[in-house]
Amino acid sequence: MQAASQWTLRRFRDYRIDAHLETTQLAHSWTRGHDTAEILTRINRAVPVRSFGWGKATPGAVTGTVKLVEVKALTDFDKYKGQLKGAVVLEGKPDTLRPEKEEADNAYDDVIPPPRGLPEPRMSFRERLQLFKLIAAEQPAVVLLDSGKWDNLFNMAGGFNKYQASEVPMAFISHEDYDLIYRLQQDGPVSMKVSLNGSFSAGPVPASITVAEIKGTEFPGQRVIVGGHLDSWDLGQGALDNGTGAMAVLEAARALKALGWQPKRTITFILFTGEEQGGIGAETFLKNHAAEIPGMDGVLIHDTGTGKAFSIALEDEYETAPLMTEIYRPLQEVFDLRPLSTRVFVASDHVPFMKAGVPGYFCVQKPAHYGQAHHSQADTFDKVIPDEINEGAALLAAWAWNVSEMAQPLPHHAASTSNEMF
Repeated sequence: MQAASQWTLRRFRDYRIDAHLETTQLAHSWTRGHDTAEILTRINRAVPVRSFGWGKATPGAVTGTVKLVEVKALTDFDKYKGQLKGAVVLEGKPDTLRPEKEEADNAYDDVIPPPRGLPEPRMSFRERLQLFKLIAAEQPAVVLLDSGKWDNLFNMAGGFNKYQASEVPMAFISHEDYDLIYRLQQDGPVSMKVSLNGSFSAGPVPASITVAEIKGTEFPGQRVIVGGHLDSWDLGQGALDNGTGAMAVLEAARALKALGWQPKRTITFILFTGEEQGGIGAETFLKNHAAEIPGMDGVLIHDTGTGKAFSIALEDEYETAPLMTEIYRPLQEVFDLRPLSTRVFVASDHVPFMKAGVPGYFCVQKPAHYGQAHHSQADTFDKVIPDEINEGAALLAAWAWNVSEMAQPLPHHAASTSNEMF
């Protein structure tokens, strides 16, 4: 990661843009080891497995009986107390996947399909983290998660425990294998052997964001921010999540500098780190620039792959709608965009800014293999569509320029300490 931050720092400086690194510390780095799993009974079969990011290692190979934990609310967990010690836990029924021939409207929906019909009770992200704590307290041998993708692709997540080891060994297996194990245990006892072997650094490690700026001529203390993130999961190459977004930010900066235009407000380009673990890079920037938050006019993030950006999500920032419409309408014509999206995505580096009261926006993009590639071993350079990501860079540059030239800044909203909205 540090090498990537240094490389982008050099690129910005090559473009003759003022740039620097801002560095924080992570409690530990984590390195994936060689992980194995095997069904021992009722059939014998090796099962490919990948440790959860920052996942606790098993003490060698562990063997246990498969136990299904199925809860719709945290209060449902009581019935499993005293039953999970030493078990191989399946966390829920197999995922219901979108039919492969059904194309999602946008890249985000290609990963997380929107609910349909009557809403069903489902736990929030934070409630799921609490569920993992409840499971860990029962001392199972390991927790297995459904990757939720077709074609034996893996998923990946982790690092949510402040870069400390997870409280229990956890791992992803493919949807197909998860479904197999689920069906087997429905008919009788199933035992498995699992060995997870990730390792941690002995102490804290640095993590840097890259910050570059073209200073404003009239309002240099007011910032318009565009960003993407450099960090990615290790199963693939990180090309779509979020190499394309990071390169779009770099290209937007290069293009604006090459034009020689002088913005009224400062345009800031940020390449974050730690987005996958909850936005530590964005939080670092906000902490370092806390006194300047009132002058942050708005943030636009490019973070769903290589497909054409066909809209910008308003993210419930309705108080900004009149001014955003004025900013957006010329872009809509030039880039053949849909109207401003009223969907709420709140799933990237703009979220910490929104919590601080800064208007935050999100590029809505075509799927372009994003559901397949996202966090999986299929996130590789061959998926990149150069023309569409170059257009995305032009959109970032044009939006930043238009915001910088407005007579009035985008209005802030009240800061929030709640995580419910975000």
